[in-house]
Amino acid sequence: MDDIGYPLLLQPRYDEKLWGGRRLETVLGKTLPTDAPVGESLESGDSATVANGPLAGQTLGELAARYPAALLGQRGERASEPFHDFPLLVKFIDATDILSLQVHPDDDAAAPLGKRGKTEAWHIIHADPGATLITGLHAGVTAQQVREAIAQGTFEDLILREPVRSGDTLIVPAGTMHAIDAGILLYEIQENSDITYRLYDWGRVDSQGRPREVHVDDALRAMVPGRRAVKTVPLARDERRSVLAACRYFTLERWSVQGDLPVPDTGGASFWLLSTIAGECAVRAGGETVPLAAGQTVLLPACLSGATLTGEATVLAGWIADLAHDVVGPLLDAGHDPEQIGLLGGATGDLLGALALAQRERARPRGRS
Repeated sequence: MDDIGYPLLLQPRYDEKLWGGRRLETVLGKTLPTDAPVGESLESGDSATVANGPLAGQTLGELAARYPAALLGQRGERASEPFHDFPLLVKFIDATDILSLQVHPDDDAAAPLGKRGKTEAWHIIHADPGATLITGLHAGVTAQQVREAIAQGTFEDLILREPVRSGDTLIVPAGTMHAIDAGILLYEIQENSDITYRLYDWGRVDSQGRPREVHVDDALRAMVPGRRAVKTVPLARDERRSVLAACRYFTLERWSVQGDLPVPDTGGASFWLLSTIAGECAVRAGGETVPLAAGQTVLLPACLSGATLTGEATVLAGWIADLAHDVVGPLLDAGHDPEQIGLLGGATGDLLGALALAQRERARPRGRS
């Protein structure tokens, strides 16, 4: 147990993609392993490797199986079942060309395959002028209309595009037809799932001149009519910590590190995934100090308390929160409008129940002291 009680600096896995580029290196400062276009840097998930300390060289998948309570915490263990894996995947994505239009199934649709669904959120780090994300279909479009439009070459008339710029965040619930357009570098947090149904690929071919596989029938079965990705409005808990998106699977926050910033203690309920997107800082905890440059990610195990960030940096923090007590309650206390809080969950609707619970608790008569 003692071996895991320190900040785990993660060595990501880099994936070459036809649509990738070099901004992971030029913007985030990563050292890429090849000169080829790199589309993704998988920061966590089962294949991410610990880069420091006594656990160096071991993967998060191995550690989640060996130390489930200490690494993941109570909520993380629940999220890991029944797969016994590391339940959240964070990654950086560099798109110099448009990605395929995709649909990910929700948990119910993925269960017969022995997998979990894939709800995700995006935070834009860089966007070229005029850059967009594809966030769904126009209202009322049916699966049959999609199928006919693909056959007739008019499918692009049915899609919704959302202009984005640096600092924007969107939550993308499973069942949404979506795509990342060219000119965007973003951070993604998602359920740890590899199920992607490619609906439409713009007539693209691979390096051998062959069209890439599409999964029209699977994608249309997984698509939830009317569902779309939603741009959120960041809500400040305090002057240094803002909530960007929240759902049952993950909560994403943005932290401003100016000097020392204590990491909130989860009481062993959840791990923290901390990714620096600007500046640099260091993580102090468990008798260790781990430098964290832009583009790097550190995992704070659930058993680790008393961590502090020191430096000048912008950090994205992912964890598994109790939505009513860790998200809604503090945001209500900070004076935010309940409707704005609910929008942090987008079309998942997950915060609506948490809002009702938090408001009921506030309405209860207090006992006499």
